[in-house]
Amino acid sequence: MKSGFKVMTFHHTPNPEAAQFIMSGDVIARGTRTFSSPDSARGDALAEALFNIYGVENVFIKENFVTITKSPVVGWTTLMEPVQNTLEKNMTFYETSDEDQKPESAAKNILEEVEVEDFPNLPDKKKKEVIDALLDHAIRPALANDGGGITLLDVKGKVVHVHYQGACGSCPSSTTGTLQYIENFLQNTLSQDLKVEADNASLV
Repeated sequence: MKSGFKVMTFHHTPNPEAAQFIMSGDVIARGTRTFSSPDSARGDALAEALFNIYGVENVFIKENFVTITKSPVVGWTTLMEPVQNTLEKNMTFYETSDEDQKPESAAKNILEEVEVEDFPNLPDKKKKEVIDALLDHAIRPALANDGGGITLLDVKGKVVHVHYQGACGSCPSSTTGTLQYIENFLQNTLSQDLKVEADNASLV
């Protein structure tokens, strides 16, 4: 029995081990869902079925696409058909997400409330709200175009801890160029003292 969703197209991403499958409609209400192992997929029919395909290592769901990250030992020509068939058979609409991302209007309101010169003196909890709003506004849309995403784990003083999702999770440029871009963006927008660290071992 088919799910009602169809795979409309397939895109390679800057990460050669990750590809983006564009579905025929939105598959999640808001935010993202990430399944990084068979254990994390337990109880989810789609994720379980995808991890049953040899070579699938990560599943990332956002808006109207699913990003699959594979093992280097398997080629996309081998995975393309089974992944597409599995998506079309098992895809369901996700009402909930891994994180409670704020709508764009809420992010805009948070940014309008804060004066840049006051940012260094804000408590860490408020700093996190402001930085998360900035990520929503300026960073996450660009990463989504390449089949990836980013979660803000914590802000401790001047250090911003993030976690890459989807295609970004195992992409070499995420720990170099992309990370440096995000750090420069936050420094130029909020405070020159901010440092950004990626901690992709802390979420499963």
